Amino acid sequence: MSEVAVRRAVLADLTAVMALLEEVDELHRRALPWLFRQVEEPAVGDFLEPYVSQPDRVMFLACAPDQSLAGALYMFLRQPARAPIVQPTVVAEIDTLVVHSRFRRQGAGTKLVRAALRWADDASATRTELGVYEFNEPARAFWHSVGFETLSRRLVAHSKPG
Repeated sequence: MSEVAVRRAVLADLTAVMALLEEVDELHRRALPWLFRQVEEPAVGDFLEPYVSQPDRVMFLACAPDQSLAGALYMFLRQPARAPIVQPTVVAEIDTLVVHSRFRRQGAGTKLVRAALRWADDASATRTELGVYEFNEPARAFWHSVGFETLSRRLVAHSKPG
């Protein structure tokens, strides 16, 4: 396979990104149906639009030589809780990374992560964080392979109805 190129997304790319997200969204809906649901296209587009228009957010695309979309990564800047014990900082948070199944294990995800880390550095973030669901072993392995380590675990207890 030929090398993918990474570039920033623009508004015109969002339809292709939404189609790419469907694969990963379905994975999450199957694994955690109590948490994830099917969402109609306008809502997804409205959610994604700030990643191409706001200065504290960014979306990167991995494009194949034929200009097909190999992957996407979007992220934002945030400030952690203001508890006195927490160091003041700016955190770059990776919201989503998705690589089309036919491009996996060919370097597209790693290139997207490198672009994300450069953007975080340029934005003066002190660290980059992300969440990964426990069921998703391939994703957890990928994130560890590109240098991320577990900081904490988020636990859940379901409320009883009534």
